[in-house]
Amino acid sequence: MRNLVTLYFSLISLVCSGTIRCAEKPNFLVIMVDDMGYSDPQCFGGEIETPNLNRLAEGGLRFSQFYNCARCCPTRASLLTGSYPHRVGLARNGKTLAVTAPTLAELLKPAGYQTAMVGKWHLSELQPTTDNQQRIRWMDHQLDLGLPFADPSSYPRKRGFDHYYGVIWGVVDYFDPFSLVHEDTAVKDVPDNFYLTDSITNYSVDYIHSFDKKDEEPFFLYVAYTAPHWPLHAKSDVIKKYKGKYDAGWNELKTSRFQRQKDIKLFPQKTPIDPVIDRGNSWVDLTAAEKSYQAGKMEVHAAMIDSVDQGIGRIIHALTETGELENTVIFFLSDNGASPEIPGYAGYDRNGQTRDGRISHRERELKLPEHLSKLGSAESYTGLGPAWANAANSPLRYWKKESFEGGCRTPLIVHWPAGLEGSSGNITDNIGHVMDIAPTCLELAGAEQGPSFSMDGESLVGLIRGNEVDQNRMLYFEHMGGRAARYRQWKISALSGQPWELFNIQQDPAETTNLATQQPVRLEELSYRWNDWFKTMPSAPKTSPKSATIKIANRALSLSCTASSGQHDGVLFALGGSQQGVALHIKQAQLTFSVRINGKLKSISSATIKNQEPLVIEAILAKDAKLSLKINGEIVATGQADGLIPVEPQDGLSVNDDDQSNVGNYSDPFRYAGEVTQVRLGPLKRSAIEADQSNNAANNAPNFIVILSDDQGWGTTSIPYDPRIKQSKSDFFHTPNMQRIAAAGMRFTQAYSAHTNCSPSRAALLTGISPAALHFSDIVDRNAGKLYIGNRLIPPAHVNHLNSNTVTIPERLKAHNSAYMTAHFGKWHLNGGGPQAHGFDAGDGATGNREGGLKTNLPDDPKRAFSITRSSVNWMTEQVSRGSPFYLQVSHYATHLGYQSQPETIARLESRKAGKRHNNIQYGGMIEDLDTSLGQLLDAVEHLGILDNTYIIYTSDNGTYPTTDPENINGPLRGSKATLWEAGVRVPLMISGPGIKAGTLSRQQAIGYDILPTICDILGIQDLDERVEGGSLLPALYETGRVIRPRDELYFHWPHYQHQK
Repeated sequence: MRNLVTLYFSLISLVCSGTIRCAEKPNFLVIMVDDMGYSDPQCFGGEIETPNLNRLAEGGLRFSQFYNCARCCPTRASLLTGSYPHRVGLARNGKTLAVTAPTLAELLKPAGYQTAMVGKWHLSELQPTTDNQQRIRWMDHQLDLGLPFADPSSYPRKRGFDHYYGVIWGVVDYFDPFSLVHEDTAVKDVPDNFYLTDSITNYSVDYIHSFDKKDEEPFFLYVAYTAPHWPLHAKSDVIKKYKGKYDAGWNELKTSRFQRQKDIKLFPQKTPIDPVIDRGNSWVDLTAAEKSYQAGKMEVHAAMIDSVDQGIGRIIHALTETGELENTVIFFLSDNGASPEIPGYAGYDRNGQTRDGRISHRERELKLPEHLSKLGSAESYTGLGPAWANAANSPLRYWKKESFEGGCRTPLIVHWPAGLEGSSGNITDNIGHVMDIAPTCLELAGAEQGPSFSMDGESLVGLIRGNEVDQNRMLYFEHMGGRAARYRQWKISALSGQPWELFNIQQDPAETTNLATQQPVRLEELSYRWNDWFKTMPSAPKTSPKSATIKIANRALSLSCTASSGQHDGVLFALGGSQQGVALHIKQAQLTFSVRINGKLKSISSATIKNQEPLVIEAILAKDAKLSLKINGEIVATGQADGLIPVEPQDGLSVNDDDQSNVGNYSDPFRYAGEVTQVRLGPLKRSAIEADQSNNAANNAPNFIVILSDDQGWGTTSIPYDPRIKQSKSDFFHTPNMQRIAAAGMRFTQAYSAHTNCSPSRAALLTGISPAALHFSDIVDRNAGKLYIGNRLIPPAHVNHLNSNTVTIPERLKAHNSAYMTAHFGKWHLNGGGPQAHGFDAGDGATGNREGGLKTNLPDDPKRAFSITRSSVNWMTEQVSRGSPFYLQVSHYATHLGYQSQPETIARLESRKAGKRHNNIQYGGMIEDLDTSLGQLLDAVEHLGILDNTYIIYTSDNGTYPTTDPENINGPLRGSKATLWEAGVRVPLMISGPGIKAGTLSRQQAIGYDILPTICDILGIQDLDERVEGGSLLPALYETGRVIRPRDELYFHWPHYQHQK
């Protein structure tokens, strides 16, 4: 094929570098199987006959650490869009792929590619049916109902595929599948000898031959086998090949497979492994009949994979016949791990019988002697179950749906004879993700991602070339509340509603040893990053149009509904999921009100409901977090939650079930069999007087944003800070967003931090009291007496935490006006229980220096500048939507030592001419990234329309450490951080807001503990106690007079050894 261009491209390939030949555009063939265990193929340790997969592995590259999204729909969405499934509407199963996300097929077509898909689509929400449309009849192929299987505009041919044959839905009978479609038309019936796996293969082979007719055009073929997903259906002759092969049970299977995996060097010989997770069904305790039945299920599972492998062999043969095998990039993988599911009711796929009326027996009936021989046939309908699933995933923990390795690690084989020179038969332990496949194909095809959608995945071309690649990115996982994050050798994993566990995956791929208590710091840093990522993901699609307007964060709540009976089990309604949310459900005739806060569940339940009558239900989460539950007006349960819901949940409102991640202690979707009406969920109503007072106060109160940088010297901005002093402006660093604040308000040329070190300055800013008066003379957790060799003096004692008896800015604001909401994001560094113990409603905890320097921040979030800003913007947006005035303190880690920057920022500074005073690229990269994040915050203030009623205060906690610049980074001032010279304590201070003239400058002295009295003066708070030493800066800001303090002079107190060079 393509003989006319062979010589031409052969000549081109002679001058190309690397192991990928620069010939014609390659074809792409993605083969995805469904619910296959990690160890099922022989080339990954299994005993199932997979000679064709072995052939691909021997001629290709195997990935031992490749990840999927742990469930059918999310993985398929991620594969086709190159993104996390949350970003494209498929964080949950059964929804429709977002139209805003272009598919790989849609992106390849402009590059000249022919496209086709065969097999399981499962990216379209199933068509809803009404009672009179009879869902069961519809699923039994009675197409006379006139219903499409899903919205036809979401079918594959509308998403970039020229041709399609397969099933729209995710679970189908293999001998007579529901939702079978050819092109866009439903297939009415199938022949008697039909088997879906073979049919998928037949159409795949046909499409390959049809591509051959357009010799000059490359192709993209996506083959999505449904096997070995339940129901366990296989051809009888293939099942016979495995008769008796699994009689030794699941423990023996897991052990033997693991030994083979070690032999082929998938895992080190000393890798630990746990026994099979059998959920209490120990193999040794089973009866002989039960063992026979269970072994039979694994025989069918093996036969299903065997048939897939035979099909892959036919596809390879078709590629060989057409001359396309050499230049076709083949990706083989699974959508998740082996499945523990056992289908338990009719109607999910079909009505419990074949089209000709034969019963399709479920698990309980199949175990009976008279039905045992039907296992695997059309007269059976069951699944593999947890024990076999865990063994099939050997040696990995858990199974499909979970974010532990057994759910989300998949075999991956990449086969490309034209481009994998020197890699044939190799196994790589480099980490990859299913979302990497799309950008890989686009790079090899020379195609663009498109201007309006950015992929999360990264191209694997470097890995395929055998180049050294950066393995420092973090991968994130979340499905139905199960969650994980992988960074280098470290991984955190958690089941839904359970705490994080920490593993060294390189040493312990089976996740046998939880290191959370041994390495709490590492656990904290990884979980912080996961939480930050999760906040950036779009909310899950709402299941009710009303849910889009429901806000529950930081509110007292009232939930009410009417349930037709207390004798039916199920969820009445739920808003939120496994991290944040509220829900009402009935289980075993008990009504339960559940509140989930940061993953922790609190619930209250009624006594057993005796009557059959409808229930009028009301549940309250009060402002003081007290819980109460009423049935027909009578209180039936009370309790206490840990607080109000802190942030808006990702999941929307569900009525009659909870088909997203679960709020309460039940399994999804836990559908309520009765009827739920008069659903109400909203803020708890206050009295009219209270509401009027609160609204008036909120409408008139200004907002305050205090931005505190870390170790930022006075002359480090691109602002001509003091026009009299040329060196007050950096000749190298660019800070346009700091300039925006200066241009909008007033800058103080003689502003000082209250101390020469971090913690004391922060304490003084929040309290208006000098560090000396607070006895806060050094940073927390440091014993200055041990810092320096040769120290003979007894160091002075100092306070090691912010005292709870000292009143802070947020506490004063709330006492003055209860409508104020307050938050602190970033570096706290004051101990004392963290921000929430000192008047802040929200924050990210009692953080210190460490978080800002973590390697996991890189490359995207240096010094956490961008995640701190995102958290601030998200919180601020919520307050504006509620109409609440706010105090927001954004305490950055930049520009503290432990320099971090984005690679592109460093590249920009490297291309810039060095200054005479400043040329430190690492420091410059850090301060410019800080400035970029500041711009994002300022943009949000403008976008929210609150600029005219918001005071913005920007300053730093002290001067900068010395750097390698030719002149002192703090120049022209003498000294640096941790000295009492001018450069140790003089800092930028810029304030903008209502009534402050733009672009002005003040030469009055200001100090960090002036900020509290300034804010209080703006609000008219007069009753400051005598401990407050600062003075209001309003006379300077409004240019009406001098700043007045209890003492005229500014003084600084640091009775510890100074850092000396």
